[in-house]
Amino acid sequence: MKSLFLACLLPALFLPLSSDAAPPNILFIYADDWGWGDLACHGHPHLKTPHLDRLAKEGTDFQQFVVCNPVCSPSRTAIVTGQYPARHLVHQHFASHAENEARGMPDWLEPKVTLLPRLMKNAGYTTAHYGKWHLSGGGKDIDAPLPTEYGYDDAAVWTGPGRSVFEDTSVEKQAGDAHDKSGASFQTIAAAEHVLRFIRDASGKKQPFYINFWLHETHHLVAATEEQKAPYPDTSEPQRTYYSAVTRADAQIGRVLALLDELKLADDTIVIFSSDNGPENSMPEPGQKFYYSVGTTGGLRGRKRSLYMGGVNVPFIVRWPGHVPAGRVDKTSVIAGVDMLPTLLAASGIPLPAGYQSDGLNVLAAFNGEPFTRPQPLFWEWRGPNSHEADWPQLAMRDGFFTLLMKHDGSHAELYDLTKDRGQENDLVTAQPERVANMTTALRAWQQTLPVTTPPPAPTPRKAPPATPSKPAPDRAAVFKKWDKDADGILTLEEYTNGLSKKENAAQRFKNFDKNGDGKLTRDEFVTP
Repeated sequence: MKSLFLACLLPALFLPLSSDAAPPNILFIYADDWGWGDLACHGHPHLKTPHLDRLAKEGTDFQQFVVCNPVCSPSRTAIVTGQYPARHLVHQHFASHAENEARGMPDWLEPKVTLLPRLMKNAGYTTAHYGKWHLSGGGKDIDAPLPTEYGYDDAAVWTGPGRSVFEDTSVEKQAGDAHDKSGASFQTIAAAEHVLRFIRDASGKKQPFYINFWLHETHHLVAATEEQKAPYPDTSEPQRTYYSAVTRADAQIGRVLALLDELKLADDTIVIFSSDNGPENSMPEPGQKFYYSVGTTGGLRGRKRSLYMGGVNVPFIVRWPGHVPAGRVDKTSVIAGVDMLPTLLAASGIPLPAGYQSDGLNVLAAFNGEPFTRPQPLFWEWRGPNSHEADWPQLAMRDGFFTLLMKHDGSHAELYDLTKDRGQENDLVTAQPERVANMTTALRAWQQTLPVTTPPPAPTPRKAPPATPSKPAPDRAAVFKKWDKDADGILTLEEYTNGLSKKENAAQRFKNFDKNGDGKLTRDEFVTP
């Protein structure tokens, strides 16, 4: 087991393309809270996902892919750095400075670390990021780096700094925040338009591209317009809204696949579809926060925030004609989020930078349909809440098809053999004490390689704001009366937005006043925010 642990510290294998091979384009589609079972091709009896089903028929469906954390920001950190998120002190989603500080986290992923998009850009790729961001926190006390500082030539984002994903799109008037029905219903449509435009431009310049197309679906708020619900006329709620959101996202993926066909780029483009973690924990009553979050794990135990497979084993479909076998289902190759950086660099013929140490592997052999056995284990650390029954594991290790889950203090542990027990129902911790002891030793040794958490310093502005003359405080009571057109003592988002002279980020500004989150502003909430 000692040698097994040391293997995880070895450099990732690198097998570049031949020197005369043209570098492939790369389109990385990353969904949000999209469960393993939320695909028709994974056996869902009702969901309509024709474009993703097509992607699976034209590529390989890797069914043992795992992300490196069961929530969004650390999962995404692993993708772009090729390292465990704990190495960057990213343990949960980025939030306000106070929340980040309490979690021992920085306010954003440090943009100066080795990053996949920057390596692609430095090698001659044109790079872009459209859609969900969440590699930094939010709030008035955080002035986070722009996506361009991470190596993207262009970006339009959701839950991130800089240009909004809605800008310069046909659905710009639908802009809202992550908890706004309009914004949630149109975000991926807006992101798709940016992707389409960028691909056309790169194609015209004959330049290889790397694009992150990071979807909103199926993160809270799960929403859909009545028109978007048309494919499910006889489905009851909350399933109707959830299914409609999934099918809407699938349709946007279809638009991009169609453009690749139109421009004759499909054969030269690696398309990857995956999700950042398992499905959100649903709530049973209408009006509850996660009422519409009814995704499925396809029989896997646990959901988002859980280190059981339902929280980290997610869809992973790869299409690359002529390289990745079509119509193949791979149930044995264990692939992880940290493998993306070394694998995509290898596929593009780009060497790993000197001195860089990945926690992942080049898994092109698996992509190519060759037999692949992972030579090193995978590790997880979860520092988030343990509020649901399946959320108790705080540490995990996967060695082949054996998974060990345990608490930080070692007071409880479980062991499963996934070859015989996909649903993790038969605990082997008593039956195999030697394996448990060896895996525990390796897991503790891995922990010793992680940085020690120290409280981050208080944030300082990245740019000094220009001096502006002071203005008299507005008479909020008078403003409220003026904007409350129907004089019902309540400001709706529409009334609030109509009253603003500058309507940028209106939904977020409205939310800052709306302390109880009911979608309405009382006079007291507005006058004394």
